[in-house]
Amino acid sequence: MRFPPQWLSWGLLPAELAAIQLAGYVPGHEDAAEHDRHGAFQWWLRQEPPKEILLKLARLTWLDPDPLMAEYVRESIAKARAYDEDVQRALVKPYAP
Repeated sequence: MRFPPQWLSWGLLPAELAAIQLAGYVPGHEDAAEHDRHGAFQWWLRQEPPKEILLKLARLTWLDPDPLMAEYVRESIAKARAYDEDVQRALVKPYAP
């Protein structure tokens, strides 16, 4: 599904989300893996995550291989309840590990 490795190392692929992603997999999904990654971002946003998670999600958008989808996710993060100035900075400044 072409998730950047930081999804795992930052603890953002919990068992519940992984099970959802795997249950929805059908051969060929890897050809449009951005839909799965977008689903993971949206799953997190539905959880109303705290600022610390929003910061990680914002950074992950800069690492995603699909820049158009990532831009849309940044717009979604900007609407989150825990959005603040720190998150805003993470949304506008590209992240490089």
